Amino acid sequence: MREIHTQKSGLVGIIATVFALICMFVGMIGLFPFTASAHTLSNSGRIYGQLQDGTKRNAPVAGQSVTLQIAQDNSGRDLTTVKTDAQGNYSFDGLDTSKGTAYVLYTSYQGAQYFTDLIDLSSKPAQRVDLQVFEASPDTSNIAIVQANALVDKVDAKNGLLTISENFFFENLGLTTYVGTLSANGHKPNALRFALPPGARNLSLSAGFNGYHVIQVDPGFASDAAITPGTSQFAFSFQVPYTGTHYDLSYTAVYPTVDFSLLVPLDYHATSGTLQSKGTRNVNQRSFQVLEAQKLVAGTQVHAELDGLPAAQNTPASAPTSQNTPWIIAIIVFMIVVIVVTWFIYLRMQRRRRAARRKRPARKARETVKAPIQSGKPKTKTAAGEPQEQEQLLQELLALDKSYETGKIKKVEYTERRAKLKAQLRHLMETQPPKKPTASKKP
Repeated sequence: MREIHTQKSGLVGIIATVFALICMFVGMIGLFPFTASAHTLSNSGRIYGQLQDGTKRNAPVAGQSVTLQIAQDNSGRDLTTVKTDAQGNYSFDGLDTSKGTAYVLYTSYQGAQYFTDLIDLSSKPAQRVDLQVFEASPDTSNIAIVQANALVDKVDAKNGLLTISENFFFENLGLTTYVGTLSANGHKPNALRFALPPGARNLSLSAGFNGYHVIQVDPGFASDAAITPGTSQFAFSFQVPYTGTHYDLSYTAVYPTVDFSLLVPLDYHATSGTLQSKGTRNVNQRSFQVLEAQKLVAGTQVHAELDGLPAAQNTPASAPTSQNTPWIIAIIVFMIVVIVVTWFIYLRMQRRRRAARRKRPARKARETVKAPIQSGKPKTKTAAGEPQEQEQLLQELLALDKSYETGKIKKVEYTERRAKLKAQLRHLMETQPPKKPTASKKP
């Protein structure tokens, strides 16, 4: 009986322990009721809106892809893409509303890209955000640069290079987006163009060029980047070589420019005949000397002399642009082909001349043998004619020597003609009968 009681007591203890654990688990769930709720709320965000055509008074754009991009920890990635319905509407649901997470809507329409500003759902989980697009046009008549800045950023004295950063604010006064094309068919493309100074290299693109293409054109580069109605910003940097402690900086206004500013560090001295000094300006906690020009028409070029630069230790050689390289290679190949063909023709002609000279004595010998058979009588010259012919051949040899000495004929022609004349003279002298001695008259 004592054993049975002991077993019952142990069973009761186990049941009590299990029950206590269940109660503790239920209690723990009760203690954290907000965790699941908070997780549910963090994925309750929604972004919706309409895609509108600004050129057509915000008419809805149907069947167009719209992409939602998520931005976290200073990086972004595409999250999902939807197509607009018949009324141009789109919607993205189940989005994270936690702090530090933001979203961007974008679409590509008629060759141009359109973005919204950053959308933060942490304070307002559901938001309507409309995205506006415009019809594309190749017309540049409504485009101007309201502000252009060229900043001398860094000086690399070891390699003799200046780093220059340029920043542009374009204004499109029309209701269409300027969209150019890089297809040129041998001409300059009708695309957004930027000028670069001679010898520019190491081009680095930044604002405004993301998602677009760039090609090199003289004297700079072109891009199929679009300029939407309103203000658009473009920025890039490049390097130029300099020698000594001086550099002649040039800037060309490709489009009408309202205001152009050149910013030079105070460590160096800048002068210009077309730019006016406007004191100093602080940019990114650095002080710069400012030179300005206003109302530049398209094609205007301005210069500034930079002095006091660190002495360039190793000035890099100016490399030819990729645009001229194919022509240089083609010219070199053509010259090599011409030289090879000319040399081959010359060798062939030399072989023919040598072969002709070897055959000529044998041919003359045969003609001498055949001549008496054909005529029946040996052909002889008169005594009066032989000296005259010899004299003529000697005169020709003398004239030939003078022509060669004065450089009127080349050595090959001279050698060949002289050998021919000598052969004729030798043949004439061999065939001439010896002169008989004249008998003297006795007194």
